[in-house]
Amino acid sequence: ANNAEHNERLREEASALRKHRHQNVIEIFEDVEINGLAGFTMDRAGDKTLAQRLRSEGRLHLELLERFGEELIQTVRHLEQVGIPHRDIKPDNIGVRPFGKNNTLGIVLFDFSLCRTPLDNVRAGTAPYLEPFLSQRKPPRWDVYAEHYALAVTLYEMATGKLPRWGDGQSDPALLSEEVTLQSEYFDPDLRQGMVQFFGKAFRRDYRERFDNCDEMLRAWRGVFEQAERAPEITGTGEESDRVAALETATVNTQVILLGLSTRA
Repeated sequence: ANNAEHNERLREEASALRKHRHQNVIEIFEDVEINGLAGFTMDRAGDKTLAQRLRSEGRLHLELLERFGEELIQTVRHLEQVGIPHRDIKPDNIGVRPFGKNNTLGIVLFDFSLCRTPLDNVRAGTAPYLEPFLSQRKPPRWDVYAEHYALAVTLYEMATGKLPRWGDGQSDPALLSEEVTLQSEYFDPDLRQGMVQFFGKAFRRDYRERFDNCDEMLRAWRGVFEQAERAPEITGTGEESDRVAALETATVNTQVILLGLSTRA
């Protein structure tokens, strides 16, 4: 803690995380106190945050996008099951590090300093990941739909390298009447249709029209990539290619672009 007034919040954060272990949540080791300031030691979340990766490399390529997105949704689902809200999900609070013997890259969620914030505090968090419509709840209270909103903004940033926009992008979305403007040109072409459907639902102004829970969101996320695999390849003349025939007659000299496969394949 940088101030003794924050000692209790640090202890509560450590206590909450120590009770529940999950591969994609930062692991807490032991409590410490230095000159009257509370703290704790923890595992490393990686050498870079997801935010740093997005700033330096742009949107995630399809394989990482699918895997990181699924891991993040499953992590939020686990936290809901054990009753630990994060309340500040964003790329800056997500580390990227290798896992397992194969050093497969995965995500690690950290910084749970807001997990004990009272529900009637609807301003705790980070704009633009903090849902702007909480003040319209009756009564105004933070809820799991706000957690899913922050999750969706993070997924959108992973998929596009951009942030979602309402109206002119300058006004408070709560003061506008229109729904989100999805900049579909930033989605990978193979995923564009599915992504527009996914985020169109995830960002609805009325939380009752969004995904009901993380299970539903996870199924929809997986469906985006499954749909991309099944989508027919359209040739330059506007005709649907015969993928099966192209694969059966392919040789080592066949151009990959002629095989009718998706970018991910």
